[in-house]
Amino acid sequence: MSEQQFRIIFQPSGRSVFVLPGTKIIEASGRAGININIPCGGQGTCGKCRIQITSEMKTNPCQIETDIFTPEELKIGWRLACQTSVQNDMTVYIPDESLIVTSQKILTKGGLGIEQIKTQPAIRKIYFDLAEPTREDSLPDVERVSKQIGEYKLGLEQLRKLPKCLRNNSFRGTAVLADHILIDLEPGDTTNQCYGVAFDIGTSTIVSSLMDLCNGSEMAVTSGINPQVSYGDDVLSRIEHASFCAECLDQLHTQIITSINKMIESMCQQKGIDREKIYEVVVAGNTTMEHLLCGIDPSSLGKVPFVPVHSKGMIFSARELGISVNNQGLVYVFPIIGGFVGGDITAGILITELTCEKSPYLLIDVGTNGEIVIVKDEKFWAASTAAGPAFEGARISCGMRATHGAIEKVVFDNDVRCSTIGNATPVGLCGSGLIDLAAELLKNGLLTTHGNLLSDDEVPAQIPDAIKRRIRKNEDGQVEFLVYEQTQGRKDLKVAVTQKDIRELQLAVGAIRAGVQIMLRKTNTKVEDVENIFVAGGFGSFIRRTNAQRIGLIPKDVPHHRISFIGNSSLDGAQLALLSTSARKRAEEITKEVNHIQLSLDMDFQTEFANAMIFPEYHKV
Repeated sequence: MSEQQFRIIFQPSGRSVFVLPGTKIIEASGRAGININIPCGGQGTCGKCRIQITSEMKTNPCQIETDIFTPEELKIGWRLACQTSVQNDMTVYIPDESLIVTSQKILTKGGLGIEQIKTQPAIRKIYFDLAEPTREDSLPDVERVSKQIGEYKLGLEQLRKLPKCLRNNSFRGTAVLADHILIDLEPGDTTNQCYGVAFDIGTSTIVSSLMDLCNGSEMAVTSGINPQVSYGDDVLSRIEHASFCAECLDQLHTQIITSINKMIESMCQQKGIDREKIYEVVVAGNTTMEHLLCGIDPSSLGKVPFVPVHSKGMIFSARELGISVNNQGLVYVFPIIGGFVGGDITAGILITELTCEKSPYLLIDVGTNGEIVIVKDEKFWAASTAAGPAFEGARISCGMRATHGAIEKVVFDNDVRCSTIGNATPVGLCGSGLIDLAAELLKNGLLTTHGNLLSDDEVPAQIPDAIKRRIRKNEDGQVEFLVYEQTQGRKDLKVAVTQKDIRELQLAVGAIRAGVQIMLRKTNTKVEDVENIFVAGGFGSFIRRTNAQRIGLIPKDVPHHRISFIGNSSLDGAQLALLSTSARKRAEEITKEVNHIQLSLDMDFQTEFANAMIFPEYHKV
């Protein structure tokens, strides 16, 4: 059943979530897309997840917190996010140093070959106030401006615009520069109005973030379904459609550009910002999505040897691509690693390099395409496996993406307890909820390791009656498990998983699990030697480690303190590249250093995949 939930507001971001009573703050923050640093895995031993509860609290500090904080700090609400449970509505302040990736780390972090990454956007604004020309001072306009803003280059369009702009505004105004190229001139002082947008373009979903380039803050976030799903829910279907007719490639390109423009407009309206003050867009996506964004024929990606048209990062005119920002705005498209390991994974590596202190480490990006990266001895290996869209709600009868009304957490006790995004009436099950449910079914003996849902007459005797009653047969005579059923209003509304849904989950988990096993073997790495496992993916920013290990998504022998959920690392990497030319340079270097492994050509993959479809035997983690 769906229970009353409490609202948690996180500051300074202003993001909020609804969660079940007893939920830890660390989990609530993950659901809000805020990644707090917990190198101890939530044991409370490192003390790095410090937060301050600035509203009323109904819980007392635990012993671990009283050992870490002074009485004065405890009195004003300082706690550990991994130890504090939600028992009422709360407002929680998260200091910058408690986040996984902070501006401080961006400025100082080094290691694994990273040079210092500095916060210096490609776009910058400089106000100028010039002396007007006289007989004694007849310096040409271009040189006159450079005396205040430094050396720069400009194209014919800006050269033509320059004399009128200067003389109509008494030689005062604001220069907009992309690196050292003058892209626009504006009347008056507009230096405090400088914005950019970061995009993660996935096969199933698109997520965007509006950034203030003056201070590096995130102003708004929005997400939506990739409209290209109407032509297939995997990249091969899109590649095939793009080659089907003369207009088909343009159809796919137009769809993604239209969505980008709608999302930009939505964020601008939300914050009262003129889209003309957006000067750069940074995009990270898988290889096929980046090709379709640019209107590049992706047909070479659909056949051996799966060759992409480009690998380096590219800069285009936003106007040329059809993206509605400043008329002189630019678009930076992330560099890619291979045919099925794209810019989203480059972005993910960029983020994990800043986060990870030791190697070897493993990055698993869970999505329609499951990508796996191993970093060992300052070397990189990357591969992709076709996981399918189950984690993002597609092909699941009651599945949906992680949005309003999605069941995101499932717990079994005497009955089924669940929580939804936005504290709304349940309408479906998103990826994290699906993982929870499968793990609970396995733990309670209602689902076999081979993925068979038990019928009501096969259920173990110790199972509570309330849970037994949830096992039924649907109109097709197939066993299903009822998660939620409306008792008032729309009595036809129910959320249930079927045997077919479980099979889809097995396929998704099996593909990733098999890929991880092969990558570990090819790099001669033992799972017990892996220092950190980073799990990325936009379908859910916080997954319970035990449940992810129970279904085999994460290797079972890895201690919890080595597992970190880093949310949408593709979007985070795009944001970082928007804010830092050094980060952008590092992204270009990464693609040259990675060894790309094509799992589809591996002789052992099918055997490994078949074995990985079987859920692990139950054990307590």
